[in-house]
Amino acid sequence: MNSQSPDEFFAWRVAEAYLLHLVSIHRRPVYRHETGDIEVDRNFLTGLLDGYIKERHPSAWCVRFCIRLLRPLYELPDNRVVFVGGRPPMLNRLGIRYMNALVCQFADMLVDMDLRDGCGMLRMPSEEEMTARYSRGL
Repeated sequence: MNSQSPDEFFAWRVAEAYLLHLVSIHRRPVYRHETGDIEVDRNFLTGLLDGYIKERHPSAWCVRFCIRLLRPLYELPDNRVVFVGGRPPMLNRLGIRYMNALVCQFADMLVDMDLRDGCGMLRMPSEEEMTARYSRGL
């Protein structure tokens, strides 16, 4: 049995739908940012979405919000389809705009921090770096 809460489940579905959207546009799971491509996966997107909305709203609100980002599952299938064995989640226009803005905002934060690894790629800050940054009031 699945131990996910409803808000985690719907955040997972939104992340999966956004990943499929990115692959359908770019042929690979990347978000095109002004500073370069950002590779993403479902776990990263789920954590980003779930963490962002959970710290601001209660779980019931998060579920309703995630449902609003998805296309309804009851839409009729394509005329060329002879059998429907399941449907992947799909974002509506609001969902695509919201997820683009969320990933862009995250990327802008990383660019502002300007933390790079040995290859010159942007990286996530460590807990110590975050603590030091916020204790200085930056």
